[in-house]
Amino acid sequence: MAENPKTKAVKFIRKSNNLVEGRFRFDIWEMRIFVKMLTIIHRDDEDFKRYRIYLKEIISEFELEKNNRSYEELKKGAEKLASREIRIPMLSPKGEAMELFTHIVSGAKSFVDSKQGKYIEVDFHPDMKPYLLQLQTKFLMYDVRNVLKLPSSFSIRIYELLKQYETIGKRKMNVEEIKEMLDIKDKYSLYANLKQRVIIKAQMDLEAFTDIKFTFEEVKRGKSVEEIVFYIFKNADVIDKREGNTEVVIEYQLTEKDVTATQIYNLIKQYKGSSKLTVESWVNTYPVEHIINRINFVKNQINVGKVIKNPMGLLQKMMIESNLFDPIQEEIELQEQNIQKAKQVQESKQNQISKEKQLQQAKEKYEQNKTELMRSLFETNPGLAKDFLLDFKTKRNLPDAPFIIQLAYDHYTTNINGILPESKDEIMYNYNLGGSFSALLTEWFENNFSREMTTLRNDFE
Repeated sequence: MAENPKTKAVKFIRKSNNLVEGRFRFDIWEMRIFVKMLTIIHRDDEDFKRYRIYLKEIISEFELEKNNRSYEELKKGAEKLASREIRIPMLSPKGEAMELFTHIVSGAKSFVDSKQGKYIEVDFHPDMKPYLLQLQTKFLMYDVRNVLKLPSSFSIRIYELLKQYETIGKRKMNVEEIKEMLDIKDKYSLYANLKQRVIIKAQMDLEAFTDIKFTFEEVKRGKSVEEIVFYIFKNADVIDKREGNTEVVIEYQLTEKDVTATQIYNLIKQYKGSSKLTVESWVNTYPVEHIINRINFVKNQINVGKVIKNPMGLLQKMMIESNLFDPIQEEIELQEQNIQKAKQVQESKQNQISKEKQLQQAKEKYEQNKTELMRSLFETNPGLAKDFLLDFKTKRNLPDAPFIIQLAYDHYTTNINGILPESKDEIMYNYNLGGSFSALLTEWFENNFSREMTTLRNDFE
């Protein structure tokens, strides 16, 4: 990384991923000072130096207006930066989730009279060393040209948060986590405002000025948007327009198998079903703090004597929840819900059985009434049996007699003990045997006594 501002060498920004994930909010002038400071750090520096920043360089690099306002705003930005605080997620030596609360800059010097000097001097706070110096693993590195033209500090933060995951291609973030990282819980209480003024604004800014662009998908629970899935792509339109028409290859450390995944796996490897692959998927999906908080919660529950039969199953369930919950109470509530569901299912089955029984009884009653109606019609119409049998035989003797008539005729039983041939009793005897003849006789009555049969069927329905 070149430190001489007069050279045309590409300048890189390097910062740890934990710093990228930190909770802080800069205005755009503070962010410009901070970005400039990062470009001056050399990758081999073992300690911070006092960094002298010439305001005309910032104005030139960020393509700002060359007027007194720009000088005054940059000077104020440096002064505000000196009082700005940041919260950075971290792990203790034992792998416990912690948070560093510190200043970013320990001091800033500027001229009282802007006519006397055109530079400021800034010192990084010593607590920032692990996040900016001698970075070997889990760091983000990118071409500073990607943020020089971004007009919003939020767009710069969104760029860095997505640039970390460029090789993975997507990043899922909880809406509340985004607000926390950008320190804007008090600023955008409504999601619609956050979407329009931060997410969509960043989407337009990144596509116009940076080497990546993104689309996003909203994940709802009920009517509320709780998570956003960002899909990250190379922005060839910007890359191709840069000097030399080539992309600068940036290697930064965020892989599926890294130091953090190993540390987290060591915390849970005693649990049945745990695996390095599972932990790596967590690291690729959730912030480290999110993962560690849930692991510590489960461990504490076990330590106080709570019986958790499947810690890994519980952890998997807790990972997808945006808020930390009490697994024991959750289990009790789930059991109660299951009992209520079982009762409802049993009641539903009993109701269904009762309905089916009623329907069967109704069908039997309908068949009984239909049989009685046919007998009654035969009795009140003395020649009806002979009319039916004549019609039956005539249709059977036709060359193209329907198959059902052939089948019914061939299976029609005669010479029944105690029953007169070709009588209504013989017909009803065959009807009660069921099969094709029963269906044929029903159809004949419906055609010839449609009013009576329709009334019976309507009563049944």
